[in-house]
Amino acid sequence: MEVFMKRSFKRSLFVLLALGLSLVGFALSAQDPKPFIGDWKGAVFIAGTEIGLVAHFTLDENKNIAGTIDSPSQNAYGLKLANIKIEGKKITFRIDAPGAPGDPTFSGELDPAGMNIKGDFSQGESTGTFSFEK
Repeated sequence: MEVFMKRSFKRSLFVLLALGLSLVGFALSAQDPKPFIGDWKGAVFIAGTEIGLVAHFTLDENKNIAGTIDSPSQNAYGLKLANIKIEGKKITFRIDAPGAPGDPTFSGELDPAGMNIKGDFSQGESTGTFSFEK
């Protein structure tokens, strides 16, 4: 009985260790901002209107993703992005700028080639889509 418990304990410990390491590896890879770094040109499509945008993603001094967005047609440049979250190939962020009503929020996914981000856009009660190309 004692031998069985020792084997069972070792097996359980091994399984927990393997699971823990795989979760740590997933967490590290899930937050990799590198595929998103750079300049992205595209548009938001909302209520039958297309609004051209240029998003800029960089790494800050702490190696965290940061960004700004420009809307040339609205003469708005360097609007700060906030709450930027990356999970694998998915990214979410919002425009954090005074005068940007309705909490403009983006939720998209990077294509397998790493050259396009497409997804959903919302601002207040309005919803639409967006598309960016690197």
